[in-house]
Parts: sequence; C-alpha cells; structure tokens
Amino acid sequence: MHLRQAMLSSALQQNVTLLLSFAAGIVIAHLLTPREAGSYSVALAAVNLFAALKDTAVGSYVISAPEVDSGLLRIAFGLSLTIASVLSVALLALSFSVAAFYHDPNLGESLRILALAQFGPALAFPVTVCLTRALRFDSLLAIGLAAAAAQSLVSITLAALGYGAAGLAWGYFASAAATAIVTVIYEPDALRLRPTLIGSRRLLAFGGWMSSALLVGSAGMSAPELIIGRALGLADAALFSRAQNLVSSIRNILFVGMTRPLLPSLGERESKGESLGPIYLRIVETVTGMAWPAYAVLAIWATPIVTTIYGQSWSAAGTMMTPIAIAHALTLTVAPHYDILIVKRRQRLLFLCEVSVFVFTIVALAVGLIFGRADAIWSLVLSSAFFAACYFGAIKSVIGFEPTALAKTWLRSLGVTLAAVPVPLVFRYAANDTPGEILFGFAASSAISAVFWVAAVMLLGHELSPHINALLKAVQHRGACVFRGSRPVTKGN
Repeated sequence: MHLRQAMLSSALQQNVTLLLSFAAGIVIAHLLTPREAGSYSVALAAVNLFAALKDTAVGSYVISAPEVDSGLLRIAFGLSLTIASVLSVALLALSFSVAAFYHDPNLGESLRILALAQFGPALAFPVTVCLTRALRFDSLLAIGLAAAAAQSLVSITLAALGYGAAGLAWGYFASAAATAIVTVIYEPDALRLRPTLIGSRRLLAFGGWMSSALLVGSAGMSAPELIIGRALGLADAALFSRAQNLVSSIRNILFVGMTRPLLPSLGERESKGESLGPIYLRIVETVTGMAWPAYAVLAIWATPIVTTIYGQSWSAAGTMMTPIAIAHALTLTVAPHYDILIVKRRQRLLFLCEVSVFVFTIVALAVGLIFGRADAIWSLVLSSAFFAACYFGAIKSVIGFEPTALAKTWLRSLGVTLAAVPVPLVFRYAANDTPGEILFGFAASSAISAVFWVAAVMLLGHELSPHINALLKAVQHRGACVFRGSRPVTKGN
C-alpha cells in the first residue's frame, strides 16, 4: 500500500472509531451523571500514566527499524508482555490507595478492571506492528472497528443497567479483549511466535529512554485531570475529560489517523540518508491548515453544542473547550515532533523535553488552581506555548530547518483559519438557544466556512492546495463521466 493510501485508510479507521465512541458518549452522558462518570475518568487517567509504555516505546523501535526479523519481533513481544504484566500488577496494588485518596470505592473497582485489560493490546502487539510496518491499515481498520463496537455496546448496556463507572470500565475491557481475539483470528500464525527476553539489550537501550519520555509525557497529559479531580472533585474531572475528549477528536481525526503511517515512512527516508526537513515543514503546514480552522469553529460553538447534545448537566464542559482548543492548536505547531526525534534516535533529547514540559505544566496548573477552575484550564494554554517553544528548539537542532520557513507555514495556516471564522461567528450570535437552531447553525456555518477555507487555501498557495485541486478535478471528472453516461443517445451518435 502506498503512503497516501495508507494515510487515508488510517484516517478512516481513526474517524470511524471516533464516530462510534462519540455516539456512545452521547448515550452514556444521558445515562450517567458527571459525578458517576468522574470515577471512570480519573481511573482511566491513572491508567494512561503508564499504559503507553506497554507497546509504544518498543513498538516505535520496531516500526521505524530498517529491517525486522523474527528474532527482533520475539524480543519485542516478550518485552511487551512483561511490561503489561508489571503494569497490571502495579495498578491492581495501587487501586486501593487511589480509591482512598479520592474517597471513592467506585474508582478503585474501575481501576482494577482496567488493570486486567492491559493484556489485550500486548497479545495483539506482534501483528499490530507488522501490519503497521506493511502499511496495511485496511486490516487495522477491521480490528479497530471490532474493538470500538465491543466497547460501545458493553458500556451502554451496563450503564443502562446501573453499573455506573464499573460499566464503562468493563467496556474498556471488552475493547481490549476484542482487539486480542480479532487480531489472532486475523493472523493465527501469531500464536506460534514465542516471546523471549534474551538479547533484549538493543531494545532496552532505546526503550529505556523512550519509555521514560513516554512515562513523563503521559503523566503530563493525565496530570490536569488527576489534579482537578482531587482539588475540585470528580464531577469537575469528568467535565474536563469530556471537554478534552471533544477537542482531542480534531487532533485524532486530522493528525493521529493520517500520520500513523509516517513513522515507517520517515524511518525509510532516514535509512536512505534523505533530509527530513522539507517533509517535516510540509506535514506541519498540512496539519495546522486542517486543524486550526476546525479548532476555531469548535471553540465558537462549544457551549451551545455541548449543552444541546449532552444535556444541561454537562454545559460547563463547553466553557472549558475554548482554552483547551487553543492549547491543542499550539502543540500542533511543531507536530510531528515525536516521529522526528524517534527516527533520529534522539530519545534522550525527547526525554529532556518531556521532563521540562511536565514540570512547567504542574507549576502552571498549581498556580491556576489558586484562582479557580477557569484559570486552571487557561494555564494549559501557557503550558502548550512552552511545549511548542521547547520542541521547536529540539527539532531545529536535529534536522536543521530554517525558522523563517516554519514561520511561513504557520502564517499560511493562520490565514486559512481567519477565512473560516467570520461565518460561524455570525451564525452563532444570530441563532437562538433552541436545539434545532443550534444544530442547524453549526452545520450550516461549518459548511459555508469550508467554502471560504478552500478559497483561502487556493489563494494563499497553501500546502493543501495541490491536494484540494486534485480532489476538485477528480470530482469534476466523475461528474462529467456521469453526465456523459446519462446523456440520451440518438441515432447517428
């Protein structure tokens, strides 16, 4: 599969999975209160502190390696299972103290269920990395859909039956189990792969620093939710989690899904001695050109949309979304920072950046909490600005791009963002607060602003313009073919 096809398949998997999760989230929001959902949100945040370690650090090495043999795969599989085992035992042991710390036994129960679920992705690890290296994201799409469907079905059913936070945790467990089962069904030969730890030094040398960087990065991402849950209450943690997830959907749709094939592709370029600077600048411009306008439109409509879809009890999540959207937009100014530093095997530099950002985030959040919830959320914008500055320096030192060239990519993306903002603003302040007008205004203004966005992309010569131009030509060609095919045929033709 070519890179462009792989990116489209990966984006499709990500988007369909997010759509299922979004639909399930709407149903669950009407079945559970923020306080009930808060127990699961904090438990999941605690798991996410460490969960990335079980396959990301080792997987990044294997996916970006120039060549992979069965020996390397067996070692990586062994490390993945070992990390999952240690993580599960640690979470089970911590669940009681965490529940006592937050004064919530439901949180402890949820954490124990999530701990058992860590083995699912670990069992699927060999097949997942092989499919990713081969850019077979069509196969990963089927696996991801099965997992998302299992999680949605179990979570909604158990929430309706009154299981509360535990029901959501069992949904997470069902997703992990479905991932393992469908993967083994898809590639039964994976059962013959014997995991081993013999010869794991080459992976540990990379994975030690990488795992540390991921651990600190995960801690930085989970810290706001955990601290808010303790300082302000589990209901506020659930509201923050809802706002964070809604804003993150843009990043997941437009960045995570499309750029998952980049790591093996960048690894191949690096092995050939090609410069990564030009493609990095193109990726930054592509990602910001799509994500920034989407963040802007979402921020404008955040509060009425959240209230309309999730109910009045979740309306506070809408007010949190504007600063969170700005914070996310700032982090994308240097994306894909992880991929570049991983391919360049600069894991120590990555670790240093993550530690610096983590410390800054904790300090900024602590100061913000002194003044209240709103200031605590806005402190994340300052943290993201520091994040962007830190990684700007790190990536420049590694691949040596021109700062002015990167600044120009930001300016072009800012231009297309400004073109997309006026129409949603007009619709937002003209619409009444009735559900029908809110939904119609959001849909209509988004569609119209998309037209202005396309025009700005073409006018400014944005990196997206060749892709949009090719898409428009394809649509025009297909329309012409349909017209010719439906044209009446007369004698003599």
